[in-house]
Amino acid sequence: MPVWGMLVWGALLCAPLLAQTPALNGLRVLPHADRETSFTGWTHDGPVPASLAASVELGDDLSGTTLQLQPTKPGDTYRVRVQYETSLALGAEGPHLDLIDWKHCTSAWQPAKAVDAVSFVLPTPTAEQDSCFPAYTRAELEAAVRAHGVKQGDPTLADGWLPNLDKGDAVGAVTPYVGISTVRVRVEVKRKGVWVVVTTVAFELPMGC
Repeated sequence: MPVWGMLVWGALLCAPLLAQTPALNGLRVLPHADRETSFTGWTHDGPVPASLAASVELGDDLSGTTLQLQPTKPGDTYRVRVQYETSLALGAEGPHLDLIDWKHCTSAWQPAKAVDAVSFVLPTPTAEQDSCFPAYTRAELEAAVRAHGVKQGDPTLADGWLPNLDKGDAVGAVTPYVGISTVRVRVEVKRKGVWVVVTTVAFELPMGC
């Protein structure tokens, strides 16, 4: 094969590899604490994929935390946006059943505040975002609890929860409540005047208290 042909062939082989080079080589959310919220911190080292799932410790709150990007190359312009997703849970003065695979209320994307080119402060959800949830009937709720039990491999799970619904202040009463179960953090980079999604991190929040 002529030299020019080898060069062209080599360029064709390298092009997809170059196109797939991740824009970020790391992400971290700094530890944070104030009078109302706290967060122990989170880190992803190495090339950042298009999507990530991250578990958050019970009691951790992403509100007011700082996300720091580690770009693969300097000079790019980034922005960060956040979305909240709520779920419904059943609580019984300690034990709780999180119906995270049922109905949800999903907020619009809202911007994080840029501190500098690679640091962004994540917003605090509004009361409406924190409590939003679609309407449902008692029958739908009962069906969702039974389906959850089957999925967990325990078809009798609903028998321990449903009879105690709507018992008011009685001992062992079960109460439905809504909370944010997922915080999605989306990082975008500007390419030729267009915002392109780099990655979306889904922080999964425990709903217990």
